[in-house]
Amino acid sequence: MKQYLDLCQRIIDEGTWVENSRTGKRCLTVINADLVYHVDKNQFPLITTRKSFYKAAIAELLGYIRGYDNAADFRKIGCNTWNANANDNEAWLNNPHRKGEDDMGRVYGVQGRAWSKPDGGCIDQLRKIVDDLSKGIDDRGEILSFYNPGEFHMGCLRPCMHTHNFSLVGDTLHLTSFQRSCDVPLL
Repeated sequence: MKQYLDLCQRIIDEGTWVENSRTGKRCLTVINADLVYHVDKNQFPLITTRKSFYKAAIAELLGYIRGYDNAADFRKIGCNTWNANANDNEAWLNNPHRKGEDDMGRVYGVQGRAWSKPDGGCIDQLRKIVDDLSKGIDDRGEILSFYNPGEFHMGCLRPCMHTHNFSLVGDTLHLTSFQRSCDVPLL
């Protein structure tokens, strides 16, 4: 909790107001904040001073794992966070790659489960990582990336959390995740 509150204080003390051209919202912004959580010591990165809807967050993660590309699929499992990006995002509504209502395009879980290869095939990044780690294999390349610049135009939103690096040291699994942006509610 302390590192989260320290981050909130840093945002207030050092943040710069930046207007987001996509959302039209002003955000108090800092660059490069690192938070470390030890899940083996019951620390979990769902720390906030506001009420959290953890069931929706778990449902969203489940949708990524399943490779969902449709807001309706997310709604069925209790996650409504993709409704606006799929159906109210003006740029996406006018995008020729959009397949219709609720379509999200090639975002997050689609990239994790079906990364397009130049030869027309695809790579299931998550399956490779799970298979390797469950066998105790860490080839130092156990990386899951949702960040595919070649397909940004084919999705309703670029990924915020984009790269996850899994490392197996002995019998301990380490995860380092990177985000290009993260909302930190201050109220």
